[in-house]
Amino acid sequence: MSKEQVIVKGAAINWHCKGKFNFTSGFGATRSERMLANYGAIIAPVGLYFAVWQDLGWSVLQIIVASLLALDMVGGVITNSLGSMKRFLHTDQPLALNGFSKWVGSKFLFPAMHFQLFVVPLCFDTGWSFAFFWYGMMMVSLVCVHVLPMYLQRPVAMLVVMLSIMLAQCVSVPVGLEWLGPIFIIKLVLAHGVREEPYRPDLDS
Repeated sequence: MSKEQVIVKGAAINWHCKGKFNFTSGFGATRSERMLANYGAIIAPVGLYFAVWQDLGWSVLQIIVASLLALDMVGGVITNSLGSMKRFLHTDQPLALNGFSKWVGSKFLFPAMHFQLFVVPLCFDTGWSFAFFWYGMMMVSLVCVHVLPMYLQRPVAMLVVMLSIMLAQCVSVPVGLEWLGPIFIIKLVLAHGVREEPYRPDLDS
């Protein structure tokens, strides 16, 4: 057992990245993790369509755009929360990575390239302030989280998430997309930005 593979209070933690990197599940994902990463997000657009969207009179294009945003945001939260992805995002292990993998693991470049919210003003009846507000809040929050000592990063990220839920009531947003800003913050500030131990079913996985 190495320093990267330990059992703490009955929980197996394995920081060792082995095998090939996968964009949706990181390194060495279990079957359950792969299923969550690949299929879990499908619940979001399907549920939203039948619960909300079908009564809004949206065009086919708007439904497609909203569905892709839901898949990306919810799927991103799930993916970035997986233990198999956490150990990649926060590892000190030297890894042979291509440019794309390095981009995914970047603390700032990966979040900074998330311009999806700027599609919303192009397809829905809302101003550009919607996209600029949430993108700006995400980047400022991310910088604040990363300059803090590690023991404060998670609670501050949670504070940001709670503020985003509250502020979502004040920001102009198309009906049916009220969830988008807060989940954008959860995906990049909390799930991608905050280090958490990569818990595993056993020390070999």
